[in-house]
Amino acid sequence: MTPFNQQTKTQVEKAFNNLDRDTLLDLFYTHLNYDRASQPISTRQWDTNIQQSIADTAPIVIASAGGGAFQIIYTRLNSDNLNNKQEQRKIIEKLLLDRPYSLFIFSNHSQSQWHFVNVKHRSSTQRLFRRIAIIKGELNRTAIEQISELDLKRFGNDLATISPLKIQQQHDRAFDVEQVTKKFFTEYSRVFKQVEASILFQRRSANEGIPAPEQQRLFTQKLFNRLMFIAFIQKKGWLKFGEVTDYLNALWQDYRRADDKNGNFYRDRLSYLFFSGLNDRQQDEIEKSKILKIIGTVPYLNGGLFQQSKDEQDEIIFIPDLSFELIFTELFDRFNFTVTESTPLDEEVAVDPEMLGKVFEELVTGRHDSGSYYTPKPIVSFMCREAIKGYLSSKVSTAAGEISKFVDERDASELSDPELIFKALKEVTVCDPACGSGAYLLGMLHELLELRECLFTSKNLGFQTIYDRKLEIIENNLYGVDKELFAVSIARLRLWLSLAVDFEGETPNPLPNLNYKLEIGDSLLAPSPQTGGITARSNLLVQYRERKAEYVRTHDRDRKRELEAQIGALKQDIGIFTHGNDRINGFDWAVEFAEVIAEGGFDIQIANPPYVRHERIQEFKPQLKQVYPEIYTSTADLYCYFYARSLQLLKPGGMLAFISSNKWFRANYGAKLRQQIADTCQIHSITDFGELPVFRSAATFPMIFICAREFTNAGATIFTQVKSLEHPYPNVREIIQHSGTTLPSNAIVGSNWLLTDNATANRIAQMESVGIALGKYVNGGIYYGIKTGFNQAFEIDHQTRDKLIFADPASEEIIKPLATGDDIRKWQLRDRDKWLIVAKTGIDISKYPSILNHLQQWQPQLEKRCDKGNYWWELRACAYYAAMDRSKIIFPDIAKESRFTFDSDGKYLGNTAYFIPTDDLYLLGVLNSSSVWSFCKEKCSVIGDAGNNGRLRLFKQFVETIPIPPASKVQQKGISKLVQKCLMARGVGCEKWEREIDLRVAKLYGFDE
Repeated sequence: MTPFNQQTKTQVEKAFNNLDRDTLLDLFYTHLNYDRASQPISTRQWDTNIQQSIADTAPIVIASAGGGAFQIIYTRLNSDNLNNKQEQRKIIEKLLLDRPYSLFIFSNHSQSQWHFVNVKHRSSTQRLFRRIAIIKGELNRTAIEQISELDLKRFGNDLATISPLKIQQQHDRAFDVEQVTKKFFTEYSRVFKQVEASILFQRRSANEGIPAPEQQRLFTQKLFNRLMFIAFIQKKGWLKFGEVTDYLNALWQDYRRADDKNGNFYRDRLSYLFFSGLNDRQQDEIEKSKILKIIGTVPYLNGGLFQQSKDEQDEIIFIPDLSFELIFTELFDRFNFTVTESTPLDEEVAVDPEMLGKVFEELVTGRHDSGSYYTPKPIVSFMCREAIKGYLSSKVSTAAGEISKFVDERDASELSDPELIFKALKEVTVCDPACGSGAYLLGMLHELLELRECLFTSKNLGFQTIYDRKLEIIENNLYGVDKELFAVSIARLRLWLSLAVDFEGETPNPLPNLNYKLEIGDSLLAPSPQTGGITARSNLLVQYRERKAEYVRTHDRDRKRELEAQIGALKQDIGIFTHGNDRINGFDWAVEFAEVIAEGGFDIQIANPPYVRHERIQEFKPQLKQVYPEIYTSTADLYCYFYARSLQLLKPGGMLAFISSNKWFRANYGAKLRQQIADTCQIHSITDFGELPVFRSAATFPMIFICAREFTNAGATIFTQVKSLEHPYPNVREIIQHSGTTLPSNAIVGSNWLLTDNATANRIAQMESVGIALGKYVNGGIYYGIKTGFNQAFEIDHQTRDKLIFADPASEEIIKPLATGDDIRKWQLRDRDKWLIVAKTGIDISKYPSILNHLQQWQPQLEKRCDKGNYWWELRACAYYAAMDRSKIIFPDIAKESRFTFDSDGKYLGNTAYFIPTDDLYLLGVLNSSSVWSFCKEKCSVIGDAGNNGRLRLFKQFVETIPIPPASKVQQKGISKLVQKCLMARGVGCEKWEREIDLRVAKLYGFDE
């Protein structure tokens, strides 16, 4: 397909500058090359409410293509705003019945606002509505570029042969929000870095700019946050320069017209806008008049976003005007912004507030270094809904089907006790202990809002404006903590924007203060909040709750300061009452959120905890061991402790919804956590994505884990192994319905979890009941290969070996034949002519001068090793060197298929292999059997899908559990002979013997096959 030409783009821009019905017709006929049409669509059978919402009697087909099968349908609405998307959806649902290939266009009554709506079919039941909004008088750059892509000439000149499906696919691509997101992110990244490099700071008492990279980064982010916020909310028409609502552009152009050679846009305009206009309502009339001339008409917003920081008070900050030229022309003028946040089923093709979160996670703070990844919105929605369903089930005695229909389908018609549901929704407390930029908090806000709207529509419960409902949810239901200052800043910013979109009126209410709702701190290091605290009815707590509630809505600067002091004093008193002092390391949950903890804890904990390997948290391990003795293991990764903390924070019956690495299911370091969860929780579902790239920029082996903090042993656990990110993904609920399996009642017992179906679980149980664990069978004799700490020095080829021995024949004594995991195959060991310098601890290296000379090339690296002996030239101490000289069964640490074989040549093994010092060929036959490989696929940690060439981690902790069946000497001898044949053939043409081994081993386990 050819790119659209510039002339098309120019014509689209011209049309959008004065868009009405006639211009729209001309755009599609003349410039985008669709066929003329004029066909009203009957609405006779439609609901009266839908009919009354349409201004011109009926929708009309204004253009077509693909032989008339693809249609452009225009509907003019009676309303003068297009905020009611439900109204549009109902009309589209009716039209789609007979017109699956269509573009739907809506305008308000005055034709000043337009929506172009594309419907992408995700499945037979799920549709994604994607809209491009066009507003007269605005630049509409994104809309111009995307609509230009609809030109049919891009297919070539033979328009009559284009199928409606191809045209629909072209429209689907043009409405792809991801395209816009990628373009914006690329430009944001480039402009951000240039602006960051241009900012200078001067102390007011000094003349020199002081280099402060971290200060520059933080301030640049704050500047962009503020400007992005204004770029979003100016869409509401609340900021005006003169009569122009394209506020930032108008402010910039007025400044440039002033042509003051000594002027500076940040100093002369933005600092007044930020710190006086948007943040301070306490000015005298003269000051207000002066500010009005400089920055125009702006609302007082408060909320902390525009509060002047100490740095901004103490420093002179210089930002050259060229930096703002970049921001406005290369970023803001090139993209459409919308304050409407997308939902999993409705997106606007523009830069929406979610972009703030994506930018933060991907660019600004290097969150990937801290193990944080941005969770896709459909997964956020699924996790929120599962948590809410579990919570409501614990509060209301009603059928699970009623609650599922209400939460998943937004159908309240079957609820037996809607008043109780409404009460539960108003009282729920939700917390994200690793909130990042607020994806889960926004997800919960939307879910709770829509559920309450559903109850209002269906049951007439709780009438309020959407703005009031959102504000109430933010004030009463949502909490978050993150150790990153700017993570919390972005999360607050996104909640503010979400409020702003639904405020109707000329002048918005000031923003709520969220300082005590979304807080900064380390979620893990403080003592357990379960260890004590004040009671819910304590006078101290009553005052604390009242002061915090007042603070959220306080907009008076002096009263705000009074409340901050009072809340601080109350915190000290609560801390002393709870801990005996007011100084606790880490975020003190029992104090900061005492109003929730005193009531028993949170109802829902939901998070994507940071995935940080245990090696990177060494300095915190002593504290983690003290706070989490029940699950602490020195090799546990950081996310494990978020599970433990969240369980401490939940009420009995409270819901935990996490997406994290799946490694704790099988790894030794997860054993204590598995034990605790099995003993104290009811697991609702486990959805394992294996190696699939849910987080595009990282292989974290993600899975979604939903459980309740209670143990009833009554509910079933649904386990789903997700095989692909193709359809029906990202609909996780549908994947579970199609592929989920109910785990047997004994699947999760203590630390031994078997995540598989009933038949496989019974097979595993049969094997374990018959056999003896391999570790016991060989008396613990399963050994890891040698860790050199620096293979480049110790592993050599034959040419290097020959040179070393030629220079010093004694070298041959400590140069041994080497095999690595990759050399090991089923029934054979590939000879790659590799050798290992075995410089054991205590060796007199002076006896081997050529070896010493060889190793000295890497002395600096060898000195830094962790895996070394007493001296830099030595290997780490090893008690089983002699066992390597013996005959042994060997196998790799990772494999896609069974790869056990026999070595009788005294090979030394590298650290990617294991060995069992034995010449037991019967054992080798059992290990290479299909029965044992099936066992390993269930018990071993897997990279990918075990059923589809996934790689199994054949670590000792897994392999030692393989049950070895008892056999008579005759049975052992028969299998050993077959094994000998396979070894002699080096695995080539052994299919008949292997089948016989499989049958004999299966029979020993008691299977009929």
